[in-house]
Amino acid sequence: MAEKQLSAWVLFGQEVRRLRMDAGLSLDQVAQNLSITGGMLSKIERATRAAKKETAAELDAFLRTDGILLRRWSDTTRKALDPEWYRRITDAEQRAVEIRMVHPSLIPGSLQTRGYTRAVLSHGRPLDDPEEIEALVELRTKRAARLLRPGDPRMAAVIPEAVLRRQMGDDQVMHEQLDHLLALAEAGAVKLQVLPEGVPSAIAAASSAFRLITFTDRLPLVFADSASGGVLVDESREVQRFVSIMASLAAWGLSPADSIGRIKNIRGEGTDDE
Repeated sequence: MAEKQLSAWVLFGQEVRRLRMDAGLSLDQVAQNLSITGGMLSKIERATRAAKKETAAELDAFLRTDGILLRRWSDTTRKALDPEWYRRITDAEQRAVEIRMVHPSLIPGSLQTRGYTRAVLSHGRPLDDPEEIEALVELRTKRAARLLRPGDPRMAAVIPEAVLRRQMGDDQVMHEQLDHLLALAEAGAVKLQVLPEGVPSAIAAASSAFRLITFTDRLPLVFADSASGGVLVDESREVQRFVSIMASLAAWGLSPADSIGRIKNIRGEGTDDE
């Protein structure tokens, strides 16, 4: 049975083949200078296998292409990790005036540090290559930076206290993550509310991960996260259900000032910095 072609990698494979043919070299002649076989190089050219970053760098060096293939690899990896649902949510966020976030088990993605994001992805995507993980970390970090710039959209989040206490990565990762939240909250970049331990279980369990996105010229949208990506919800009755959930969580949450104090207390309970 023929191997399935990876659509995102077609142009990359075609570029590799063009450069190889222009140099008058066979697959095996090129592969002798790489850390892969001629058969694997053929699969990369036919886009039935994704190239690793080290392979793109080796091809650039051997074919003397001045970094063309490494730049193409970065663009291709970003495209492969940027499916339609991600583009849709990015477009919506760019037009938003306010984004309110909640996640029952993690720090919301837009508020994560690189280290925290890397730890989440490494656990959640065990079959991905390290290069793919790093490409996705970079993509999410850039998106978060855009959202946290001064001006619209205003950002707010309700974070369960248990999430702040849950270890993700090593102690240094958690220290940096809590410091990042404190810096954002104290600068007024994000309105944070900690949902304290001990709230009624029905309240704490009421929410899945979602973002409530508000605009000036249209009704709100909800982006409901899932393991495979997520879905935009725009049906008015369903959106109102999420609005009610967010209002209930915020009502049970600590005030922004008390939330900063609670995060400082949790940070202080951790292992002292080296």
